[in-house]
Amino acid sequence: MGSPAESLRYVCFGEFKLDSRTGELRINGTISYLQDKPLQVLILLLEHPGQLVTRDELMKRLWSADTFVDFDQSLNKAVNRLRETLQDSSEHPRFIETLPRRGYRFIAPVTIEHQRESVIAPDSATLSPSRVREWPTNPAKPEPLRSGLEAVPAAGLRLSFAQRNWKWLVGILIGSLAISVAVGIGTARWRSGNRGFDLEKMQITKLTQAGNAGPVAISPDGRYVVYGLDSKQGTGLWLRQVATHSEVQILPPEAVEYEGLSFSPDGNYVYFVHSGTKLADFRYLYMMPALGGPVRLLATDVDSPVSFSPDGRQFVYTRGDAKQGGCEVRLANADGSGNRVLATIPETWTGFQPGAAWSPDGRTIAVSFQLYGKRSGYALKLVSIRDGSIGELYSSNYSIGRPLWLPEGNGLLVSLGEHTKGGQLWKISYPQGQARRLTNDLADYDIQIDATRNGETVAAIQLKPVANLWVAPAGNLSGGRQITFGEPATFAAAASPQGKILAARQEGGLTITNADGSQATPVPDAPNVNYLAACGRYFLFSSFQPGTGVTRVDADGSNSTILVAKGMLFSPVCSPDLQSVFYADGGTPNKIWRVPVEGGASTEIATSLGASFDSRLVISPDGKLLAYAFEESNPEPVNKLAIIPVDGTSPARILEVPGWTFENACLRWSPDGRGLQSLVIRDGVTNIWELPLVGGKPRQLTKFTSGLIWDFNWFPDGRQLLLARGEMKSDVVLISNFR
Repeated sequence: MGSPAESLRYVCFGEFKLDSRTGELRINGTISYLQDKPLQVLILLLEHPGQLVTRDELMKRLWSADTFVDFDQSLNKAVNRLRETLQDSSEHPRFIETLPRRGYRFIAPVTIEHQRESVIAPDSATLSPSRVREWPTNPAKPEPLRSGLEAVPAAGLRLSFAQRNWKWLVGILIGSLAISVAVGIGTARWRSGNRGFDLEKMQITKLTQAGNAGPVAISPDGRYVVYGLDSKQGTGLWLRQVATHSEVQILPPEAVEYEGLSFSPDGNYVYFVHSGTKLADFRYLYMMPALGGPVRLLATDVDSPVSFSPDGRQFVYTRGDAKQGGCEVRLANADGSGNRVLATIPETWTGFQPGAAWSPDGRTIAVSFQLYGKRSGYALKLVSIRDGSIGELYSSNYSIGRPLWLPEGNGLLVSLGEHTKGGQLWKISYPQGQARRLTNDLADYDIQIDATRNGETVAAIQLKPVANLWVAPAGNLSGGRQITFGEPATFAAAASPQGKILAARQEGGLTITNADGSQATPVPDAPNVNYLAACGRYFLFSSFQPGTGVTRVDADGSNSTILVAKGMLFSPVCSPDLQSVFYADGGTPNKIWRVPVEGGASTEIATSLGASFDSRLVISPDGKLLAYAFEESNPEPVNKLAIIPVDGTSPARILEVPGWTFENACLRWSPDGRGLQSLVIRDGVTNIWELPLVGGKPRQLTKFTSGLIWDFNWFPDGRQLLLARGEMKSDVVLISNFR
């Protein structure tokens, strides 16, 4: 019988590969040699992955009974040398966890190889078998692992406020988000319209259950799934082996927002995009080994997940440029070098960038955008690799998510939104541009999906928001009572002096209710609505629906009147004298306008500081001042507040609010006019904070210990606060057997 070292001849973990017989440790083609004692420590730990190895067991392995040494000191020295070689640490272990006064545990996944040379292979059928040994499923949690992120460089161009909040806005636009795995499909219709698809046998498998997952990517061979997982400490990355359901954390939780994940074509690396810790809407692209290891910064100012060329040498992504009023399609080498612009798509909203896809023949980039200006809605664009020329394959009034080419190149898979239904999976034929539905269930699929190389399995995030209206007295903002219950979710609301509440619900429409939430009545002709406001006997709202803009309705929901209908208009707010409506124009550059509440010509007030607004527009209770958030990019991105007179004649007063990211674009004036209020998320919980205008530190107004706040708005008399509170449930699913 061979020794334990011989049975573990080749062992892979993280970015390392160990030859236990020779002591060779390989990393990225470089070989180093472990000394005898550190090597023996590592081998014993690898023989028992995920399990406690006591100090006594280690001492017996390293020294014979007749050896006379200071065992404790010598063992500590051997473990420290091993950690130095593995670039590990006791405070934030990736590989070796210390259990004080007891021993050590190897916490990374371990792969034992016999005749093959790679851990995750593009085609496992060509390789000799291997086995993953004791991959711990939810082991006793070590202290947070160190991410190894490089220092964040100074930022360049800024992005619009809605890039951070597109999930909320799109959720309102695209409709019902109830989760179900029951697929109702008329088979005769689908068989005639979807050649090559067998929808009768489609399977939807739920991989997570906690309701706090996303985004997601699946390896090209379908063996692994990587996804984000939210906690009170932030969002971390987890890797799951699909066949065994084993999973391991590859990045610890951080207070950042992940905007996209991708595997490299060989499956060995994960590319991910997330925000900086100081500013949520400026993002960075990193890569790391799929099984965990050093993290490398590749690019800054990246707004979508990457997609690789067929040969794996380059990737494509998109970047918003609010100053130019559009989005760039950019290419770079796989190591981040050679970053360059392929094409610029004008009049596209920088806040909606689900991602691009490189065609199997290497000739075309498919990419989805939201349009504004001369056109509204969404479009699936095609960009030529040869000369950057731009065409259009498909358009819709509702969201078009990240496209994925089918391996045959004859179509793309995409999540498409609808007015009364959540995002569903569709096939867009190429080059015909005809849409055929693949799923028809009660689930809502997030706009970013991913698929295996053969296109036979899709990884997606199912979304289910739970949000209801609450009313709290000014003297007890953390108390109050819930006034709406169940589905659909309510994301925003405004209260009128007449005791009516205008509420924006998840299917994208509006309702009028009594002050206690009873007798909900739909508001007709109000699709894709956002930014609600009260204005005396009227309600105001804006919409991204083509031909609308800023709209006024009576307090009972009747007599809808479009005040302004052009471009990307949002955030109407009423003057306290009820005579004027101020609103924001998302054109280039962003501007503030005023229109009479009874209708008429608009008057330009001011141009926004920075490239665009980073929050809604609000007006002071005395009607003298307007306020909004913007991003200042030098020397590094940071949010600030601007306060200007309503006539725009005087320079803006600038306030700094460290740590505020204006969640859901929310900003409100305090009822007494002495401060500005916004939402702040800490430890996964949203609370309302206020910044005094006279100076001083922000103070926390609510003391909630759980849940999210989507929106808040004061009643006209300032005595009660209206809140949209709840949670967003999201889980990873795999959709397979449809091809």
